[in-house]
Amino acid sequence: MRILALVLGLTTSSAMADAVQQLLGRRAHMASEIHAIVGGAFTGPAVTLRLVRDDGASITEAGLTAIKLIESAPAGSVVVVTLDDDKGFAVFGSTFAMLAKTRKLAGFVVDGSVRDLNDLRQIDFPTYASGTAPGSAGGHYRVQGVNVGVRCGGIDVQPGDIVVADEDGVAVAPQDRYTDILAAATKLQADKQALLPLIAKYGSYLRAMQERDAAAKK
Repeated sequence: MRILALVLGLTTSSAMADAVQQLLGRRAHMASEIHAIVGGAFTGPAVTLRLVRDDGASITEAGLTAIKLIESAPAGSVVVVTLDDDKGFAVFGSTFAMLAKTRKLAGFVVDGSVRDLNDLRQIDFPTYASGTAPGSAGGHYRVQGVNVGVRCGGIDVQPGDIVVADEDGVAVAPQDRYTDILAAATKLQADKQALLPLIAKYGSYLRAMQERDAAAKK
């Protein structure tokens, strides 16, 4: 959990996405369909769950697997779940949100739907998904893998990758490059924050850039 302690509150999804693009030359942000349903920003290492369509699947078996994942995940983890087919089934609802909150997990990211929106708002566990739906994925999907690589919101996520979610959306940085990516993201974010008051002062982006760079050299 040392990495998690370093990153909390230090960067945004946009800075993370830019840093990954800058260093690795690839997209790091999920599609805009994955957005905040309930709760605020969070950062944490991914634990993953891949579900595949199977209308003969056991509701009990899939549910117990999800429960075991949530109860075994370290505090601060982000549960990332993908559905391989129809996204209009709810993966998680109020009971799983309450369990995850009690276990001190950071949040859910679901490439699919969630349900019990009114209760989710009361629980206030950070949940990002493609939408809401009343029908459960139970009985329609089986678990194909736990803590395996998944494709969520159009990008690849490996167990342990660092997930950053906020009002802009969700970005993911690979665990093995995270130190470099965090440094780049922190600098990008600091540069932007230094630029904003200068743009307001001079009414010119170029002038603001010049003043910021000049101040940095002193």
